[in-house]
Amino acid sequence: MRCAESMVYAPYEVHGTGVLIGWDAAQIGARVQALCAYFGLAPIPRDSVECPVTMMWRTQDSQVSLPAAACPVAQHHGLQVWQVNTELYLGDREWLVKLDPAVGQGIGTLLAASLTAPTLPVDLFLYSLLLLLRRQGWYAAHAACLANEDGGCLIVADSGSGKSTLTLGLVQAGWNYLADDAVVFRRSHGEHVDVLPLRQDLYLAPEAAALFPDTSDHWQTCLLREDTKQRLEVRALYPAQIRDTCQPDLLLFPTIVAQPESELVPIGKADALLRLIQQSALLAIDPQQASGHLDVLVRLVRQSRHYRLLAGQDLARNPRRIAPLLEEIQQQARCT
Repeated sequence: MRCAESMVYAPYEVHGTGVLIGWDAAQIGARVQALCAYFGLAPIPRDSVECPVTMMWRTQDSQVSLPAAACPVAQHHGLQVWQVNTELYLGDREWLVKLDPAVGQGIGTLLAASLTAPTLPVDLFLYSLLLLLRRQGWYAAHAACLANEDGGCLIVADSGSGKSTLTLGLVQAGWNYLADDAVVFRRSHGEHVDVLPLRQDLYLAPEAAALFPDTSDHWQTCLLREDTKQRLEVRALYPAQIRDTCQPDLLLFPTIVAQPESELVPIGKADALLRLIQQSALLAIDPQQASGHLDVLVRLVRQSRHYRLLAGQDLARNPRRIAPLLEEIQQQARCT
């Protein structure tokens, strides 16, 4: 096994929570730093804040194995999750990550023989980090978030449902931008839930980006080489329309349909909660934290109104048309 002195450490910050990340191979370090930039982890000066979360990525010469008592608890996107008492293990064919959420520490191990083509999967990195951050009161979901003077909107759906396209359409219609694809929640001082951005840049496939010709000179390559989407630094392009937190009062669940005109369909609290749970992959992992995660989702549903968006051909041609649809139901809410 490589000695501890070979580890390189870099401190990062997620909305005031310090995260110390380490690695012992240059190839792994380059990938870790790209993933940190992709998910909006901000590098900070060493010792500038306390780091309650530590995540190390290292190589090892011998095969890594699970403890005999490990019990499988989940499977998601090719990742297996096991549990032994309060410890969690995440793994794929190359990596095994041991997490101790109670002390805020994780260790990911790769066989040294795999260094010729090291790959740290996006989901493995993200889920390991988020499972540790849950103990700090942060809960994540796959969603976009925007705000205007009348409230905030959380757009929640699977990949390929048009979240990013709708998000940029709302930004161009004057809404304020928080996040494109990944957010974190925390309980506010009252009964409400605050939403804050995780991934900050906006990503679109080239064919979707073509719907916004006025942004054509501002698209850049993705920070991850395997991702073919284009990246837009919304915070640089629309600096006056940036928000770092909001309390959403509207949950939107889009589905692409073939009908000519788009339609908003109200749904009940139970349906909205189920759809939120489906986009919160970590909910069933680490039972000690699942109740807190579920409580935040329940509070989020209570503070908001909920709609399915049947996104028709009108939105496919002009995503900015989502703005008057949302503003109409905001106006109805003010009247009632």
